[in-house]
Amino acid sequence: MSYTLKAPPNLPSRPMSPKTFPQRSAVLLTCLASLASCGDPAPADGPVPQRVLLISLDTLRADHTGFGGYSKPTTPFLDSLAERGIVFENHFANSNCTLPSHATMLTGLHYQTHGVKPVGPDDDILVVPQSVTTLAERFQENGYATAGFASHGTWLSKDYGFDQGFDVFKSSWDDADTVIERYLDYLDETPAKQSFAFLHFFDIHSDNSRKGPCYPYQSSGELIAQFAGDKPEGFTGCSTGEGREENCASEYLKDLSLKKEPLPEDHLNYLMGLYDAGIRKMDDKLRDLFAVLEKRGQLKNTLVVITADHGESFNEHGTMLHDTHHDEVARVPLIMLLPESSGVAPRRIQSLTQSTDLAPTILDLVGLEPIGQLPSLAPGIMENTAIADGFVLFHAHVGIGRDAEGDYKYLKIGGGKSPHFYDRSADPQELHNRLEDAEYKEENRDRLLRVYQQMNELNKANQLLHKSIMARESGDTTKLSAEALEALKGLGYTDGGRSPDEPDE
Repeated sequence: MSYTLKAPPNLPSRPMSPKTFPQRSAVLLTCLASLASCGDPAPADGPVPQRVLLISLDTLRADHTGFGGYSKPTTPFLDSLAERGIVFENHFANSNCTLPSHATMLTGLHYQTHGVKPVGPDDDILVVPQSVTTLAERFQENGYATAGFASHGTWLSKDYGFDQGFDVFKSSWDDADTVIERYLDYLDETPAKQSFAFLHFFDIHSDNSRKGPCYPYQSSGELIAQFAGDKPEGFTGCSTGEGREENCASEYLKDLSLKKEPLPEDHLNYLMGLYDAGIRKMDDKLRDLFAVLEKRGQLKNTLVVITADHGESFNEHGTMLHDTHHDEVARVPLIMLLPESSGVAPRRIQSLTQSTDLAPTILDLVGLEPIGQLPSLAPGIMENTAIADGFVLFHAHVGIGRDAEGDYKYLKIGGGKSPHFYDRSADPQELHNRLEDAEYKEENRDRLLRVYQQMNELNKANQLLHKSIMARESGDTTKLSAEALEALKGLGYTDGGRSPDEPDE
């Protein structure tokens, strides 16, 4: 079942790194060779991490963190980690939705390729395909103890296939205190030398309670006073219109987005303060967790990766919550903290990266064969060399890239709607659709055409890969075209969808 997806042919992307970990330090190569020859774990203070801790902070936007340039003290603990680690300053999620974004995070596959998405009550659940190797499965098959603790009891659950590869997996609607307690209890029961743990925290996300009074973002009175100040007149966290009085918390934010509820400026500022207070509360919880892990010796020779699945909007482009493609939602934090013994110095990376990069890079950094569609970033991280810009695919219709002319974002919107093109270098707030400017379109025709073709090629490749995965999932590859069968080979299925009667290769 294990495989490594290769980058689709003829697509502009980072060069694929060989699986032999090229250009790494001699000490790391020696350690990897030792691992391969004897099968024993590296020493506790060796250069190859023996533990991996992946933390997802649901709904944390990059520009509301101290290490991301925010002026308010929302993340003092994360800032301290950032000072010692690798910070990716232009990192993007691949979706604005918790479910597909985490599916990408744990498989290294684009949204279109894995096909996992929310569905209606009468639709079949689109789950993580069993034939896809997940990050946890790769660790599990290499002898690591694996555990996952998620605080989205619906989507990040066994129903959607997120338990694949985890020895222990718990999904619930509990807060950070409970998730942390479960994780620490697990560590007491499973003192493994080699381990992979995935922790998902939903605490920053707007509250799901429909009936009030309930503020959209939860923290404490002290933190609310610090970050939001005094409650403005008339603010309750609930809608006021007739028939909507019980729309509170997230439902209230939806009403604001749909313009069914007025949004005075002082109410908007207060909402943002509530969000910031929630971030600080989560940061404090992480500080306490890491203090316990440090005391127990669980951070020694550990690779720590902290990121988010999407951000949050505060009317920058006319919406609340995270139903948009703009940077307040698409750009998320990413910190990688390697052991001091790895010899990797703290660094800030400006290259465009995305959630699709996480799985292959994490595996590569610990000496395991990568999974996913994109090449690992590990060689550039380990050797402190330049990392080529990726082409970020947000859902299936938004492309974020960088070329000789600068940064850009292209939106290919269906339903008869006009496409958008933002020159992000000149217009970082993404306020001006340059495709409405006839002169700009004429002067930049070649650039626009390149981006359009790149987007189309990537979408076609992803659709083909998804079709191949689904055919493999059902066991029916007889109706696949020659091109799709070739894609199966690219997925690592060396039989290419052969007949069951044919001999194994």
